[in-house]
Amino acid sequence: MSQRATYFQNLDNLRDDGARIYYHDETWCNVGEEKRSIWLSDRGEGRLRKGDGKGKRIAISAIVSEQGLDKHTVDIFRCDEEHAMNSNHFIEWLHKTAAHLRICHPEPTRICIIIDNATWHCELCDDVKPPNRSWRKDSVKQWLQQRKIKFDRLMTKAQLLELAFANVPPKKFKSNTVASQFNVEILRLPIKHCMLNPIELVWASLKEYVRKYNTSFRLSDVEVLSREFIDTVDANSCRKYIEHARKVEQDFRTADALVEEVIEPDLVSSDSEGNEDQDEDQDQEEDQDEDEDQDEDEDQDQEEDQDFENMDDA
Repeated sequence: MSQRATYFQNLDNLRDDGARIYYHDETWCNVGEEKRSIWLSDRGEGRLRKGDGKGKRIAISAIVSEQGLDKHTVDIFRCDEEHAMNSNHFIEWLHKTAAHLRICHPEPTRICIIIDNATWHCELCDDVKPPNRSWRKDSVKQWLQQRKIKFDRLMTKAQLLELAFANVPPKKFKSNTVASQFNVEILRLPIKHCMLNPIELVWASLKEYVRKYNTSFRLSDVEVLSREFIDTVDANSCRKYIEHARKVEQDFRTADALVEEVIEPDLVSSDSEGNEDQDEDQDQEEDQDEDEDQDEDEDQDQEEDQDFENMDDA
């Protein structure tokens, strides 16, 4: 909830300032993309190709806004079954995209690109990367010396690492640094909140289009089909996607407010009542113990009186 609240606050600030907001994401299209459900004959025939829908594929990176999908920044390249996107490729794309957007929207217009938390989006700058536990001891010492952090030469590697981790600089992402060169801001979605990113709907529609018309199962044709669909994505479609994302956003805001204003106070109240009941039970136990002690004292007094009487009789 904390990440979500911070994200919404930053988003509200951007909207209030009339910033140009772009939503970014990547997707992949496999050479074996085909319809998920089809009609089959009694003999099970009808499927164009029997496969798992995997194999060679293309990666697609793009941004959308209320003005549509920015065709100038679309990045399509071929890759294998594993993720071929990496930090270097993304940073290169981001540099070109930020420069393009700043030309389209001169200062002092605020520009923001919203991205997710993919590994290649969160590569740290070299000067703030913490040491790794697999490093040799001399490398850890060098890391500390470069940052003018004093240490005892007799310290073990474990002690040096503990000292280094205690002095790690604040996070500084390469993506933010590159975008800031053009005064373009980067805002990250809360973790596991892809439903707040309208470009996800673009990718869903793109894959549906590719699966519908993919009959040759050649990667070059998959790329052609992807570009065909991208050319059809207009501003009206993007506004609908963004409106859908904002409805989901509002659902989160409403639910979070309900938790904050209604559920949380009840939880706190229940905890307080539980503590009060516990205190009362403890007081009752203490009173009972005192009564038992008092009864024991009275019995002991009676026994002593009886002993005295017996002594007198004797």
